[in-house]
Amino acid sequence: MKTTSIAFTLALVAALAAPVMAREQQITVYAKNFAFTPGTITLKVHQRAKLVFVGKQGTHGITIPDIGLNNIITIGSKPTTVKVTPQRTGSFIARCAVYCGIGHGTMLLKVNVIK
Repeated sequence: MKTTSIAFTLALVAALAAPVMAREQQITVYAKNFAFTPGTITLKVHQRAKLVFVGKQGTHGITIPDIGLNNIITIGSKPTTVKVTPQRTGSFIARCAVYCGIGHGTMLLKVNVIK
């Protein structure tokens, strides 16, 4: 009887947790000299998202305080994964945070946070 109760409880917890885990969005952003690809990403407010940054050329960095990414993330050839949960809607501009050459100032990533 006790084993059945434990199994039922575990099954119930798994069933309730599955929809929450399914809601996590994953977006991969590639960085090369003077460009992020895609150039625009869209996240949902109050929904956890996994952002994966991969460098294709050079070394870059990014910080996006408007969505809770306050520290500079260094972007190299190995994927760097961060999880964020945006707390407000809006359109935000992130810039490369590591000088990468003459086109550095034009290296932007637009982040749209929607309901």
